[in-house]
Amino acid sequence: MGKLKASEKLERLLSMIPWIMDNDGPSLNSIAHRFEYPEELLLDDLTKVLFMVGPYPHTPDTLIEVIIEDGRVWIDQAEWLARPIRLTPEQGFSLLRKAKTLEIFHGENTWRDLSRAIEKLGKALGQSSETFEVDIPELRNADWSVIRHSIETETQLTLSYYSYSADETSIRNVHPVEILNRDSNHYLYAYCDTANDYRLFRLDRILKADPSSDPNCVPKGSRKESTDDDSWDLGGEESLVTIKIQTSDSWILSTYPIQEVSHSEDGSIEVKLLVTGIAWLQRLLIRLSPETVILEAPDHIPLDLAKRTAQAISGRYKENS
Repeated sequence: MGKLKASEKLERLLSMIPWIMDNDGPSLNSIAHRFEYPEELLLDDLTKVLFMVGPYPHTPDTLIEVIIEDGRVWIDQAEWLARPIRLTPEQGFSLLRKAKTLEIFHGENTWRDLSRAIEKLGKALGQSSETFEVDIPELRNADWSVIRHSIETETQLTLSYYSYSADETSIRNVHPVEILNRDSNHYLYAYCDTANDYRLFRLDRILKADPSSDPNCVPKGSRKESTDDDSWDLGGEESLVTIKIQTSDSWILSTYPIQEVSHSEDGSIEVKLLVTGIAWLQRLLIRLSPETVILEAPDHIPLDLAKRTAQAISGRYKENS
């Protein structure tokens, strides 16, 4: 059973509560199997995570009580979660949208239970296929069916892929694994022969996907499971660049792959970040304040890149005026 993110852990732990209360002391093994939860983590998470959950004002008398004896689990003081919470219309539509997106990824005929749940939820919200439709622009073209078929048959693909960071198109032979959603974008997660590692390829930047009958053949020992860190692992050669930014530009700290941050006495911030291409860095510098300075960079990235970029843009405007 694969690892779970913190958010997935909490969701599954909360969903366990009504079921555990209705089943009068189910075993740890049956809970782990029912909710697809790593059994080796379940005991610890029940007593150290779920035990600290409760409604406002979060005083000891409102916290959930978890009792574990002889491998069986009982839950007390959780009547407020003993029955499903009613969804607001907004929550219902959000759930319906996510379920429809999942159905598009895997095909309407793949998960019958999901299709039936979508139909029931749609009726409860007063919606049907005529009134509610999920549209994902990346999946409009014919290449999407090629990609999905390649994932299902575990066969290789040849991609014509536009790299936003390097501002260039390359040909990649890949071994597809799955489709992921990261930061509201959809990616193909695959082993790339060019990078000799797993990479994420944004679907809307795949210009063409050519199928192959060759089965996936990945070197032994390669990590197959995707992680949150993969959201920055987008197929380019990474360079570490140090820039000095102003406080007004501190939004980049939570937006980009930052390696190190230090605050100066004058209020500026020194940031070390991973850059996968000069074109990407140029676009970032244009968005930052004019006081931004590159302090350290590899030889192929000029320290006055911001100035050169501004001059190039200015020159282009003059040529067209």
